[in-house]
Amino acid sequence: MHSRLRRGFTLIELLVVIAIIAILIGLLLPAVQKVREAAARMKCSNNMKQIALGNMNYESANGTFLPGVSRTGCCWGTWMIPIMPYMEQDNLNRIYVNFGGLDNGGGVPPGANVRYSGGVNGTIARSRLSSFTCPSDRPHNWSTGTLTLHNYVLNAGNSSFYQVSVPVGCTGGSTTGANGCVTFGGAPFGWYEDPATLAAGGDASPANYTSGDASQGKSGRPRSIAEITDGTSNTLCVSEVIQGPRGGDDIRGFTWWGGGAGFVTYQTPNNPAATDIMTGGGCGPNNFVPAIYPCTTGSTTTIGRMQLARSRHTQGVNAALCDGSVRFFRNSVSVVTWRALGSAWGGETLGNDF
Repeated sequence: MHSRLRRGFTLIELLVVIAIIAILIGLLLPAVQKVREAAARMKCSNNMKQIALGNMNYESANGTFLPGVSRTGCCWGTWMIPIMPYMEQDNLNRIYVNFGGLDNGGGVPPGANVRYSGGVNGTIARSRLSSFTCPSDRPHNWSTGTLTLHNYVLNAGNSSFYQVSVPVGCTGGSTTGANGCVTFGGAPFGWYEDPATLAAGGDASPANYTSGDASQGKSGRPRSIAEITDGTSNTLCVSEVIQGPRGGDDIRGFTWWGGGAGFVTYQTPNNPAATDIMTGGGCGPNNFVPAIYPCTTGSTTTIGRMQLARSRHTQGVNAALCDGSVRFFRNSVSVVTWRALGSAWGGETLGNDF
């Protein structure tokens, strides 16, 4: 009789099997990551479509597009508040107080004396809303606190948040920047429209309004759809920004605040040489990624405040047009086309890269 001997795997055979598994994982991992990013980008696109449609529904009910910021500027509410009933967040909208008011009690209701994070409003500003968050980004809070950052911002035009020409006071240019002068070509959403004070480097604050009367506010004037003479299918509505990195005073993506709630098309998406100018907020001195995230707090009389379109998607950003359609714009889009898409009544002819 012959005895049967059990033979196990040799060390070499085990190493070969492990090597084969490692190779297969190496081949499959990029594919899995691509599928995951594709799903995240689709979710992001759907979020933007809901915001663009929410704006259209707001226009149907109120006769104008959303205000980019409240009439008293930076700190008494942004478009995030009035859009809530159209984004299944009516419960939060109902508890918000003093939208468009002032700290001196001149707001609505009288004596409220609260900003975006004061009193009951802090409950809202600490809420993480998935419809306003891109799944490709990492959810952060501002600084080490609990105020939430988000990813979607409205179009404040082709120049700066002051909605005047860049450099301020330049002449002889065009909305796309002929002769180095970018003429403000209108925007579907109002921001800081007080050139005498704001374009000179000031900020929207109670000191800029007569006797603290909120009715004197000049910010955030809502636009009618008739003012979008370039056409809703040729004008950007909403795009993306990246949430400021965790661990520093980086206020980008803080959409409860006027300076973090919008974007301009002065520079192309994810432009590594372009700078966000977050006057009135913070950039976090050790917390930006130089490749796509340069920032300064130094607004000047030449170049005013601005936040630019940025994302963590590969090679571009999602953006919705004012007609509710959503497109993916590559980083390679020309500055001429991008600025033309940012203007609302510039009358430009869009390039072949649109």
